[in-house]
Amino acid sequence: MPSKIPARVAPSCLATLVAVLLGACGGQGRAAKSEFLTPTTLPPSEPAVIALPVTIVTSAVQTHLERTLPRADSLDQARCQSLGGAVCHQYVFRRDTLALHVAGDRIDVLARLRYRGRVSLPTGGSVGSCGYPPEPMPRAELRFTTSLYWTTAWRLASRNTSLTSSLPDPCRVTLLGIDATPIMRRIADAQLARVAQEVDSALPTLADLRRPADSLWRAMQEPMPLDSTGSLWLLMNPERVGLAALDGQGTTIRTGLTLVARPRVVTGARPDITVRPLPSLALAPLARGLRVPVQVEMPFAAVSRRATELLAAETAREPLKVTRVDVAGAGDSAVVRLALAGRMNASLTLAGRPRFDVGTRTLVVDDLHYSVESRDFLSRVKATLGAPLIRHAIEQATNGGRLALGPQLDSARAQLTAQMNRPLAPDVVVGGGVTSLRLTGLYLTNDAFVVRVLLEGEAGLWAK
Repeated sequence: MPSKIPARVAPSCLATLVAVLLGACGGQGRAAKSEFLTPTTLPPSEPAVIALPVTIVTSAVQTHLERTLPRADSLDQARCQSLGGAVCHQYVFRRDTLALHVAGDRIDVLARLRYRGRVSLPTGGSVGSCGYPPEPMPRAELRFTTSLYWTTAWRLASRNTSLTSSLPDPCRVTLLGIDATPIMRRIADAQLARVAQEVDSALPTLADLRRPADSLWRAMQEPMPLDSTGSLWLLMNPERVGLAALDGQGTTIRTGLTLVARPRVVTGARPDITVRPLPSLALAPLARGLRVPVQVEMPFAAVSRRATELLAAETAREPLKVTRVDVAGAGDSAVVRLALAGRMNASLTLAGRPRFDVGTRTLVVDDLHYSVESRDFLSRVKATLGAPLIRHAIEQATNGGRLALGPQLDSARAQLTAQMNRPLAPDVVVGGGVTSLRLTGLYLTNDAFVVRVLLEGEAGLWAK
């Protein structure tokens, strides 16, 4: 026996379904084959996956670096000595280029400089220089390379950092007969250390995804109304959320926020929920797109109860009354039993196979037919049963004997699309929506009709 299915349809749909089941009472043909229909046992339902590609631009890091290494700057004697040693008298640099490049999870910063410097003898006195006219300014290269990763706080951080300074042109102070290149290298190394410090301080602000992840996590816990009466709700029931490994190219970094949920449909008043906090960060595969399965169950007990109320009222003054309607499943068929009382006590049995019309998004039973015993009984009491009365009740209740699921599915699509188009944090927006709806199964369990559909779409997350 299959496990209990949590989804329910709105009470207003139940009368419609009853009428669907009774709509072909006069038919005697064979039931049409029902596409996707599976008897009794429900296969496990797949989880919903909301995979939001995230694009991170590195302009904030570039801005930090521009401030750290301006196009031109100089160090006075005090600052020069604190970095280069007691013999350092002055250091002036001019930045030629500053490039930031990302490949995979590695970020590389390369600054090309030209510099000039003045140094004094250890004993003081004469001051020599390199890079001042008419000499050309020597070249220097500062390279910073590090690996990026996600911290448990949902922020970027760096590790395995490499710092390399290169001075391809020596700084020879010919007047003093010394090579001042080591002094200039110490200053370049100090500049590079500042670059590393600035990058490390900029990374956490570059992509703080805790707030958008928490916003999405909380939003997916809120019941989503599927009808205008507030009696049908979609619960997403998120299970886990994670971030994909970083994959950078050029000046952008790609990753992904993936949320896994177990959606279900419930009826009644708005469900009370206890909002669960955002779970600890876990790594998830890089994926994209929305895949949200929605399962709608139409329980036989509720259908039977509503059908009994409807037809008992309609036949109350008739010689032959309908006192009870029981709807059940038998294999891949829907079975309807009518209990009759009045001039005689008897029961009628009808059976047929339902199908789901994808075009109109309706559940239809085209060809309910009586059992042999029921047909024999009807042939004897045909005039007494009042078939026109039942048919009139059917028309009133069903608008032609079709259960339309379209409005509920449209509401599910609209609610998910609304959640996929809004700010998640001051600097983070999500955009996208549901683009298609596909039937994945129609089932008869021991206690319900079950329709499964899959909502699919695209969405993305952008960090400004």
